[in-house]
Amino acid sequence: MLTDDARVALIKDVVTKAKESGIKVALSLSDPFVAQIFADNLRAVIGDGVDLVFCNKDEALAFTKTETVDEACEALKQSAKAFAATDGAAGAIVFDGKTTVSVPGVPADAVDTNGAGDMFAGAFLYAVTAGRDFKWAAELANESAARVVGQFGPRLDPIEFDSIKQTFGI
Repeated sequence: MLTDDARVALIKDVVTKAKESGIKVALSLSDPFVAQIFADNLRAVIGDGVDLVFCNKDEALAFTKTETVDEACEALKQSAKAFAATDGAAGAIVFDGKTTVSVPGVPADAVDTNGAGDMFAGAFLYAVTAGRDFKWAAELANESAARVVGQFGPRLDPIEFDSIKQTFGI
């Protein structure tokens, strides 16, 4: 949605209205191509309004124009209040605005990565809105995403969902 000036203005207005109402805002960098080509538009929206940015390694590298994940995470700190950067089986790096934590990945026999990023974001958002810290949120999100890639399709089977809930005491 951030491919032209009119949409950027609209999204900035939505973020401003959300912030005026005390609503936290999260944004995904969406795709490496989008993160690279429309980086200025993303920065304009992230500005002072977006509370949490989600990205994967490739999106982070494209957005920050850096060569390593560590460099990308340092650069993300300059534009994002907080972020969660995923790197598949290697896990995730999360920054809560003060502390950066690397959370190891969860071993999985990946058969279909469709939905892994969305599952990570959803589980992470669930955890932080439930009052958990970013480390715990990333652990839950990594486990949830690992379960998704281990099956076909982007939705967890009910038995997997129940297993995660039991493992994490939810």
